[in-house]
Amino acid sequence: MAEWHVTPDYIVNNWTDELLNLMTEKLVERKGKEADSLRGKSHQDVSAEELSTRSRGMIKVVKK
Repeated sequence: MAEWHVTPDYIVNNWTDELLNLMTEKLVERKGKEADSLRGKSHQDVSAEELSTRSRGMIKVVKK
């Protein structure tokens, strides 16, 4: 419930069984992706130029 920022009462009174099942499936998928990322399975090498481009100027890349 904390994941969705709702109370148990709200879920019981406003969500259908189908919505609860869908939200639970998506939560399991997201947690799996987070776990894979922490284990390094989704590691991607990025060049300094691409990092700078992707960050839209929020990260300053200094080449040595």
